[in-house]
Amino acid sequence: MLAGLVAAALVVAALVRLPYYVLSPGDATPVEPLIHVQGAQSYQHDGSILFTTVSLAGDVNVYAYVHGWLNSNDDVVSRDAITGGTPTKTYNAENIQAMTDSKTAATKVALERLGYTVPAHGEGALVVDVAAKGPSDQKLQTGDVITAVDGTPITLDSQLVSAVHGHKAGDVITFAVSRGGQTIPVPVQAGDDGKGAAKIGVALQTKNLQYDFPVQVTIDTGKVAGPSAGLAFTLALLDDLTAGNITGGKKVAVTGTIDVNGMVGPVGGVVQKTAAARKAGAVAFLVPPDEEKDAKAHAGPMKIMVVKTVDDALAALKQLGGSGVVPKAAAPAPH
Repeated sequence: MLAGLVAAALVVAALVRLPYYVLSPGDATPVEPLIHVQGAQSYQHDGSILFTTVSLAGDVNVYAYVHGWLNSNDDVVSRDAITGGTPTKTYNAENIQAMTDSKTAATKVALERLGYTVPAHGEGALVVDVAAKGPSDQKLQTGDVITAVDGTPITLDSQLVSAVHGHKAGDVITFAVSRGGQTIPVPVQAGDDGKGAAKIGVALQTKNLQYDFPVQVTIDTGKVAGPSAGLAFTLALLDDLTAGNITGGKKVAVTGTIDVNGMVGPVGGVVQKTAAARKAGAVAFLVPPDEEKDAKAHAGPMKIMVVKTVDDALAALKQLGGSGVVPKAAAPAPH
């Protein structure tokens, strides 16, 4: 009887799924072989930039749950902590898009750092949030697309910001707003940002932002999704397109998002990524500030280097013996 109950319990433990994810170390993969460039000279160097991944197992059984708790390199987290309550299909689609966006941002940052001009264009400034009781409250709405400021057409959110900063607090600024299929004028009296500049109290992004890249870049990451390899992509592309060896011939792991201004953002799963980087033989691991503590706790002899921007990352690589980046205008001719 007892043996039967034990057997039944073991079967249940294997079959029942729990609303938890187990995060385990993934891979630390060289980025350079994944990059394909058309329209510019590429260079091969010793050493490599490694992008790190996390192996994510969802809705695990009891055995995997317990194993995750007992393994120092694993983390067990609730499903909602991973997805934020977003349905799995939507969550996966968002991560695929985040990977695409990170490649775009990495390409822009790398090419501009090399001295290329990267024209941007869009369809106006999309209002994504309006501050309550701010200058635009009850005037502008989330979803509005601003296409002109005081009669001057704009296509990018940065153009709107510059136009607003050209005013002083108290000025009335008139926006041409696309709303509900119509374009209407919306006057807003600018507030004061506390530093003497005008503000209108909205969060913006460019609608349908696109870049005209002078060099065509493809980064083949297979089924890996999410934004956390953005910095690694940027550095590997810089290494690919510059005659110098920015890693100094060393194997360096990297994690962190990248935005179009070259700022590095925090990521998740740094414990698992640190373990993957260490196993791959990386001499150093570049991480955003928020990940420093956990990375150092699991790094062993591997050096942890904290970076906030792509320039910080290049400086860190230079400390490891890297050459730095020479802008294309001053670069030696390919040979």
